[in-house]
Amino acid sequence: MLVLLDTNFIVACVKSHVPLRQQLEQEGPNVKFQVLGRVLEEIAFLPQKEKKLAQLFLDSIKPELVPAVGVTDDQLISYAKKAGATVATLDSGLKKRLKREGIPNIALARSRVVFS
Repeated sequence: MLVLLDTNFIVACVKSHVPLRQQLEQEGPNVKFQVLGRVLEEIAFLPQKEKKLAQLFLDSIKPELVPAVGVTDDQLISYAKKAGATVATLDSGLKKRLKREGIPNIALARSRVVFS
């Protein structure tokens, strides 16, 4: 499973101490994470404490970096379509767009991964 991470999902995982890899590997083996360059740029603007925790989280799951320019949500949709990735986000507007495009989505509910 290829999972493309959005900024708000990363921050939520950090704040909720979600063991993301463990939970996703229960759904199936070979989970691979990717993060857009735009998402890393957004993380750079987070408050210092959140930025540091987000970086530690990313270091622990070792996502592949995908270069991207432009609006982050547009790039997430475009890349997910091309790569067949599932997008991990909590953004309700983005989730609606993903649903319209037929792109799978992962969210969090009570510190658990939820597929939609």
